Amino acid sequence: MSPAPTQRPGSNRGRPIVHTEPWAKITVVLLDRHVAYLDRLAIDIRLKHGKAISRAEIIRGLIEAAFQSGVDLSQADSIDTLVELLTGAVPKRKAVR
Repeated sequence: MSPAPTQRPGSNRGRPIVHTEPWAKITVVLLDRHVAYLDRLAIDIRLKHGKAISRAEIIRGLIEAAFQSGVDLSQADSIDTLVELLTGAVPKRKAVR
């Protein structure tokens, strides 16, 4: 049996909370292409598996994967470096002229 969902005090609007550990609601600004990617992925998952998944669930899954990867993301000094660390890509060197 799974633990009982947590509930924010005084909040009874919207969908029921299904998180099983403490959580916080935040606002994040994303690029339009990132939102389009999340929406396309959500549609593809629904079509393939018959289950709806929200943008927030996808983002939580991506964060959890990064967390469990064991990669030291504190080495990143930019978004580009963060992506390189997560994908295992070798940084491209600029051509010397």
